[in-house]
Amino acid sequence: MNLISQIDGFLWRKGFIRPPLRACARNMLIFSTALTGLGAALLPWTPHVFWAGAMSLLTFWNFYSLSVFIHHAMPATLPQEDMHGTATARLVKKGLLVRSNLRLFITGIFVYVSLVYLGAGPASLFIGLTLAMSVLPASLFLHR
Repeated sequence: MNLISQIDGFLWRKGFIRPPLRACARNMLIFSTALTGLGAALLPWTPHVFWAGAMSLLTFWNFYSLSVFIHHAMPATLPQEDMHGTATARLVKKGLLVRSNLRLFITGIFVYVSLVYLGAGPASLFIGLTLAMSVLPASLFLHR
């Protein structure tokens, strides 16, 4: 069993049953892990690649945890007493708001500690945060 099949199996067990979303999560994980590994190897010469990899892993964690929440919070069918889905949507929106703000807070703390105490460059943090998000449209475009 190759690495892609193992990652797909893990994501399937976590609830990523839709192939495009599973492919996006898999590609983000592989990209972020490879970038962090490359950055760890290049750390004696330059820390910028490592910090970009660390931020891309943080972006993957944010994407993964919000995706898992949405998969588990959205029902497959609406209950009979909630025909229009307003109560279900209200519950999902509240949970999503709390979770996304908590993740934004944790991300902000990590970025602050990386900048102020660990001496990471702001450009490498920015590149890491945006590179992982650029994997999503590329994965969806190549999936079709």
